[in-house]
This record gives sequence, C-alpha cells and structure tokens, in this order.
Amino acid sequence: MIISHQHKFIFIKTHKTAGSSMEMALAPLCGPDDIITPMESNAKSSIPRNYHEKHILGRLYAQSRLIRKCIPRHCPLLGAWYYEHMPALRVRELVGEKIWNSYKTFCYERNPWAKVVSYYNWKKNGQGRKMPTFEEYVMKKSHRLPIDARLYFDGEHSIVDEVYDYQSFEITFPQVCEKLGVPLSGSIPKEKTGVKQEKTGGYQEYYNDETREHVGRLFSREIDLMGYTF
Repeated sequence: MIISHQHKFIFIKTHKTAGSSMEMALAPLCGPDDIITPMESNAKSSIPRNYHEKHILGRLYAQSRLIRKCIPRHCPLLGAWYYEHMPALRVRELVGEKIWNSYKTFCYERNPWAKVVSYYNWKKNGQGRKMPTFEEYVMKKSHRLPIDARLYFDGEHSIVDEVYDYQSFEITFPQVCEKLGVPLSGSIPKEKTGVKQEKTGGYQEYYNDETREHVGRLFSREIDLMGYTF
C-alpha cells in the first residue's frame, strides 16, 4: 500500500494482482514523506517508510511479529499503523477526508476464479504451506479466500476512483503512471512470479459446478463491478 503525498495518489493493494511488482516500480519514485508499507521481499530494505509512528510502541510493533500477534492493528495506542493489504476505509480514516478526496485512489482487480487458483498455488507452492485439496480450500469457511472487495468497497459501493483489471496490467500500468505524473521508466519488476501451477490447462480445470458457483457468490461484488465471467 502506498500513499504518495509527492504525487498525490493512494494505491490500495489487493491480492494476486501484481501489487508487489507495482510497489517495487513505484517506491523508488516516491518522496521521503510518502508512506510505503513493507512486504515479505523488502521488509528489511530501505524501501518501506513512514508506515508506523515514531514512538516506542510504534517502533516495537514494526519490529516484532510477536507483538503484532498480541496487539490488534487498529489499536488506538499504536496511532497510525499502515500495512500491506489495508482496507481503503481504514486508510481514509487515518489520512482524513480532505486528502482522500483530493488524491487519486486506485487498485487492481482480477477475475476471482483465476485469483483463487493463483492464491491457492501461491500458498501451496510459493510459500510451501500444507494445503487441503482445492475443493476443501474453497468450500470450508475456515479457509481464507482473497475476497478483495472488502479492501476497496464500503458496503455495495467501491470507494476508490479507479479499479483496473489485472489482465491488462502491462498496458494499463504505464498509463496509470502517466495519469499520476509518475515518471516510470524501464521494465516493471516481476515479484512473486513463476509459482508452480498444479494444472496446466487453465484455472477452469480446478473447478466443479459447486466450487464455481460458490466462488461466484462470495465474489459477487467484484464480478458485478468488473463484469467477470467464468
């Protein structure tokens, strides 16, 4: 997630939509007062900045995973704490209506049936987690699916200015940068790519009628907004 005061934009990061690649491309172009949240691959680098308060608790919270497990992210004692997949509602609450309404706000979205497959394979083969079968993962309520409408919707309405489709990322991202006045040059970094896919015939092979319909219900807001089909 990025809040750029220099370029006056707010980027809400969704799952499996090249968000990490976008952050790596945009971060070097941001100003010293901009907010850039850490992710797995850059947490210990100089890229993340200004995402926590400077008091002792803020610094400890940023440094210790154990403390983060004990104290909720939105605890008032922390002050402003910004994190990777942060809901737009919370960002708006922290930056205030004036900044939110005057900055360009955007995110990327992806066909949910493809996204769920990508997320499943990332957990299983990218992170090496022990995963259930794909059907069990989709159907059991205890498993977390990448339902990202909750990151940029308020009820039934999107609250960001633009939601771009991941499928056209390589075309639209340079256009987005031009619109934002960000001088993007060179190739876009490729983060979290090359993860092994269990099936080679496309995401549709993972589904049966039940799992296809279930994903369609869970992701209905994204589907209605973007016009996605199976």
